[in-house]
Amino acid sequence: MSMKEIQMPGLPPVKVVRRKRQRTIRIRVKNEEIVISGPATVSHRRLQDFVQEKKEWIRRTCERQERRSHELRLQREALKGTMLLRGERKPICDFPVPQIKKPRLVEHNQAVIYQYDPVLHGNHAAINGFEDESILPQPELMLSFYKKLAQKELSERYEYWRNQLPFQPSRLTIRNQKTKWGSCSTRGTISLNWRLVKCPADIADYIIIHELCHLRHFNHSPAFWKTVTKYYPQVKQARSWIRLHSDEIFSDF
Repeated sequence: MSMKEIQMPGLPPVKVVRRKRQRTIRIRVKNEEIVISGPATVSHRRLQDFVQEKKEWIRRTCERQERRSHELRLQREALKGTMLLRGERKPICDFPVPQIKKPRLVEHNQAVIYQYDPVLHGNHAAINGFEDESILPQPELMLSFYKKLAQKELSERYEYWRNQLPFQPSRLTIRNQKTKWGSCSTRGTISLNWRLVKCPADIADYIIIHELCHLRHFNHSPAFWKTVTKYYPQVKQARSWIRLHSDEIFSDF
């Protein structure tokens, strides 16, 4: 048996991680991976015993996440040919433009227009189920559209709130965090996830305010939450929305 994994009957392999600064043993189940982490000095036997103690919780969590993954796959299939912008689903409508140099996406009223050269578009297949046989753009093009939009709109909201709040960040970065909505470094850099452009504007505002408040309280203490609530009173509503929709936002469809 590898010392980097723990094998338990009825469970997938459990990956072992030891960290010098960690003081307690924790188990994380996410994206079909089970990880147990603990202090650098903890014994392999103790980790095995902990997994055994939590075996039923791990099994139930794996089953719940598998059901959720199946639901997301069905949702992704049903929502093909759409993009999520500011909390609203918009259909992608194809629009041939002869001799256009590069395909592009353009937001227009209640839809996103996919412009492309029909002569050079033979490698794209039409999606079944659309009355107008809309064509799905490549994921790279959609990602580029999202990131460009995020750079513009999140920067504008950040500048607005930076001037409203009495904190002094050093700079802003728009990043591709896999699990975080945003972060604040000890040097005062605010990082925002580009996926925030998929969210309603008030949710993006909440995340920006949340991170700016970390410039005063670099923790999640009661004092921190009191400060956030001062500038964003609907904290509970925002956190509830995030719990309900984070899977869809981070699944990138």
